[in-house]
Amino acid sequence: MPEAAGVVNRPPVRLIASDLDGTVLGHDFRFRERTVAALAAARDVGIRVVFVTGRPSRWLDPLREQIGDAGVVICSNGAVVYNPATDRVLEASVFGLEDALPVIEDITRALPGTLFAAETLQRVHTDPGWSRTDRMEIRDVTEAPVTGSLIPGTEVVKLLAKLDGADPGDYFERVRRIVGDRLSATHSVAAAPLVEMGQRGLTKARTLERFTAELVIDRSEVMAFGDMPNDLEMLTWAGRGYAMADGHPGVVAAVERTAPAFSQDGVAQVIEHYLAHEHDAALRAAPSGGSTRTREDAAPPHAAPSHAVAPREIPGGAVADTTRKDRHG
Repeated sequence: MPEAAGVVNRPPVRLIASDLDGTVLGHDFRFRERTVAALAAARDVGIRVVFVTGRPSRWLDPLREQIGDAGVVICSNGAVVYNPATDRVLEASVFGLEDALPVIEDITRALPGTLFAAETLQRVHTDPGWSRTDRMEIRDVTEAPVTGSLIPGTEVVKLLAKLDGADPGDYFERVRRIVGDRLSATHSVAAAPLVEMGQRGLTKARTLERFTAELVIDRSEVMAFGDMPNDLEMLTWAGRGYAMADGHPGVVAAVERTAPAFSQDGVAQVIEHYLAHEHDAALRAAPSGGSTRTREDAAPPHAAPSHAVAPREIPGGAVADTTRKDRHG
């Protein structure tokens, strides 16, 4: 629930980070009007809003159509930093086939029948028989055995594994044990036996932390919202992390604060309460007197972190820096 007014010595919120599905976006891929208005009100007082999603960059039509200028979006569980307005990939944390193929082989051996999908910056490759867990159309799909359709040198953004008919929780735990620390493993669809794997050590929180550091924003000045296990690190890292009341029970139990359910405009309720009862007082009490701190060459509100340098062209007109200098970081 929203925090009580008059909280002493709380820094002002300078950035709101929000998951999409189940948090601000419904099963019909629509934002609720009250949520859109609350996010706009936050931006109007200078608070940056960043969406942090497990979705790939090619699945952001609801943002373009309903939000307009959504600013920079952190996609694929932190693997991609993307600007929808310019169709530019600003940063990509990728891994190679030498990391992906042994994991695929080990999971297949231990859990026969598992199907795989691999997201790259250009396409998504899916095993025959792979079915989507939602109704959103994703462009640029190659349906062929993943182990054969990924050519040498392919840079993978996210590897997905699913086993129809398996218990979702049990399947995740078994895959996680098989993968070990070779890749990160998480899940974001409660009812589906679907595991999402990214670069070793990658989380939404890790990328968000780098992003906010470039903006000279401290974690105590971040308000975050999410509902599923792939949001957990972000919610516990942020100074004000809120689990959605109708989210995954493990996430709700692990996070200190709870926002009302999506169907009750939970994100909007929390933002409205903060703006009405805390923001102005927190700005006045801040050591800087409420002024935005700066660092030389610090990124503006909709810019990517400055370490995403020298982007290169990729098919489809987008650009990306796919350097793997920190691929095991």
